[in-house]
Amino acid sequence: MLTERITIRLPDGFDPAKHLAALEKLVAKRHGDMFEVDSIDPVAGVAYATRQVAVTEVAASEQMAERFEVRLPRGTKPADGERIAAKLEDQHDGYVLVEFEPFLGRAVLARLTPAVRRCRGAVATVLGVKPWDVAVVARADGGFDVVLPRTYVPSKHDAKLEEVATAIVGREGWYVETDPAALTASIIPGSPASFPPLLAYPFKRAVPVFDPSTDGWSKIPVGRVLGRTGGEDGPELTTDLVAAPHVQVSGLTGAGKGVLLTALMAGVLARGWQVAIVDAIKGGVDFVELQPFVRPGGWGDALPAACAVLQMAYEEGQRRKATIQQAGVQKWTQLPASSGLRPMLLVVDELTSLVAPEPTPKGVPKDNPIVVEVAERNLLKAVILNTIGKIARELRFVGISLAVGTQVASTSTGIPTELRANLGMKVLLGSKPTDNNRRLALNDPDAVPRVPVNVATDPNGAARGVGVFEIEGREPGVVKVYFAEPANYATWLRAAGVATTARPRPTPDEIARYTPSIEAGGDDDPRIGDPGRAGDTSPSGRLRPEPTRDPITGEVLHGFERANEQRRQLDATARAAEPGGA
Repeated sequence: MLTERITIRLPDGFDPAKHLAALEKLVAKRHGDMFEVDSIDPVAGVAYATRQVAVTEVAASEQMAERFEVRLPRGTKPADGERIAAKLEDQHDGYVLVEFEPFLGRAVLARLTPAVRRCRGAVATVLGVKPWDVAVVARADGGFDVVLPRTYVPSKHDAKLEEVATAIVGREGWYVETDPAALTASIIPGSPASFPPLLAYPFKRAVPVFDPSTDGWSKIPVGRVLGRTGGEDGPELTTDLVAAPHVQVSGLTGAGKGVLLTALMAGVLARGWQVAIVDAIKGGVDFVELQPFVRPGGWGDALPAACAVLQMAYEEGQRRKATIQQAGVQKWTQLPASSGLRPMLLVVDELTSLVAPEPTPKGVPKDNPIVVEVAERNLLKAVILNTIGKIARELRFVGISLAVGTQVASTSTGIPTELRANLGMKVLLGSKPTDNNRRLALNDPDAVPRVPVNVATDPNGAARGVGVFEIEGREPGVVKVYFAEPANYATWLRAAGVATTARPRPTPDEIARYTPSIEAGGDDDPRIGDPGRAGDTSPSGRLRPEPTRDPITGEVLHGFERANEQRRQLDATARAAEPGGA
């Protein structure tokens, strides 16, 4: 036992009778418990206090060791840690407290390099513990191995440990590997991860044989996830169209939506799927090489054809529902192989432009061909959006998947929230999307990483075809999509024996059957279907006008054909009224 003595300078006007209790509290606060004020010298203005402490003598030779143990005074509490650390570190220059076990009456001091001390302090800060609750050892590669405290929780602390690795003790490209069960972590040096300028589609890889009883055939490769460090390939990104059958691909023009959708379609075709394509905005120009491989009547490159393709796909879904119900199973993969049922991928590109209603011209009579044509187009757009919503909502269990490409998907652009919620996999392409684009394209944009600056600004083209993804039940990440020329996909599919069709477009009869039309029926009373007979009264009470007929066949015209014929008649009348007109 040794006696520890301290001297305390007293303030002016100190009165032992009044201030002794306050003095004892001050001593305990500044110097710790168990001190007793032995004497007061009012002339010198000081007080003396002592306490008995238990210490372990440390020989001079031991003082030079890298670490040594110190016995703690009896009664030391966990709350005394900072005070004990400050005292021992002051007494033993160059050493820091690395273990503190007050209930065992022991502490350990050790020499640490400045880098290790900085790492230990940073890790302790982000984990919310004391420095001696964390053990850090330098690695040969310049990184650090860490023993974590019992309070470590991966979901709460991993992102903070990554910040320590990349922003405090290392730089971009450093990463962390943790073993939660063993309460250990390693901070590993590395260079920033990136992508090659072009990520070639894996044509030479064997394609799984279609077999509903397995899951390999349903996992379609679309690209690669960003690796953890430079020179390291990340895992392949696949979309499992059985587990998450619907996909939303967002991105501005040129971001790579068509590239991803083409890779997706080629992948499913090679695995025995049916494919239907709706691209009425650009006329299917991005996918023309795949046109021969669509299901019969599955090429919707104009608005009426697009409406027919979607309606026929929905009708096919209803037939499949009946088959599943009759078989007494829950989903199409449980049907026997003899059913011959094949999954279908329905691709809809430029969805926003496809379904956004067109404004009706103002100041133009309602029966004017221009107004009728706009109303007709808006009716088709409404039917298309409604059908897409029903497919996403109702047909996942019958083997019909939906892949939607769009620039901006929001309620203000005509895309309902329910439809976006039913699209389980979301990909946002582009290296520098705005915060607003991220909010519209992703369910939880705060949980999805951003494309790293070194990738976005790479002069060699690493940012081409790059974006981020979000899939239900999987950690989100950064991805670069596979690329191949469309003609190479077609060559690959033909070599694999994928069937083609002699009639990719819907027939005129199919378009007439599945495409509604609007006929003017009075004040604000558009009617769908047959205009009725001339002379009949409409719901507004007015007589129906004479229907427009084909000048050659005499058949009643509907929709676009009716509007075009009325426009032709108006032009002919105008020309006849001109001087010298016929």
